[in-house]
Amino acid sequence: MISIDSTAMKVNNLDLANLAPNDTALEICNLDLRYGDKQALFNVSMKIPKKQVTAFIGPSGCGKSTLLRCINRMNDLVDNCHIDGEILLHGQNIYDKKIDVAALRRNVGMVFQRPNPFPKSIYENVVYGLRLQGLNNRRELDEAAERSLRGAAIWDEVKDRLHDNAFGLSGGQQQRLVIARAIAIEPEVLLLDEPTSALDPISTLTIEELITELKTKYTVVIVTHNMQQAARVSDQTAFMYMGELVEYADTNTIFTTPRKRKTEDYITGRYG
Repeated sequence: MISIDSTAMKVNNLDLANLAPNDTALEICNLDLRYGDKQALFNVSMKIPKKQVTAFIGPSGCGKSTLLRCINRMNDLVDNCHIDGEILLHGQNIYDKKIDVAALRRNVGMVFQRPNPFPKSIYENVVYGLRLQGLNNRRELDEAAERSLRGAAIWDEVKDRLHDNAFGLSGGQQQRLVIARAIAIEPEVLLLDEPTSALDPISTLTIEELITELKTKYTVVIVTHNMQQAARVSDQTAFMYMGELVEYADTNTIFTTPRKRKTEDYITGRYG
């Protein structure tokens, strides 16, 4: 039986099915995904609210990371991947042929399961995306680096060694550095794919506290295998099973009064 601390949950009265356009960051419409002959996502539809934390949960192989990677078209890099349906950002389908994928990924940042700093200094890691955009003014880069490192709650730990190699940081620090790198280009949406699964409990807690801060500026979507983590950090939770979106509601509802039997069985540890 999974024990969830209900006091950590958020209370959210949003009507997710009828979310107003001004409150919607992303809308996923009838999304199917196949890898060759194998279908991985089945008719997924949901609206993701602005400046809140939405968690995707479910057993391994249920499609939650696949769905997350659809949001910034990372699955484009996978051979034989075919997608039907739409994901709307500002009312425009991100899979439209006219979409600039590089521009999309600047607007929808992503942090992966394991920290992946570049073999560069801490400073150069943070400003890397800005340099790619053509920004080379030192003062502006310095300001952006400090702002981003503060935003990722790591400035005080690294401000005196910005030009040291990023590989000298601990795992938890590296993950916060990667988050700083992601937010330096000021995306609207931040995707986190199991961002604490490779970290120790103290680093995990630091990242969870950071996620709560990040939603004041960004829409955050997180994949997590840890249900307690979903309960602690998210405003709404989507439960996925075998490529289908089984249930999507505010986090309190999902963990205390789920409407679907499959959700209840997973939450109570009957499978997964």
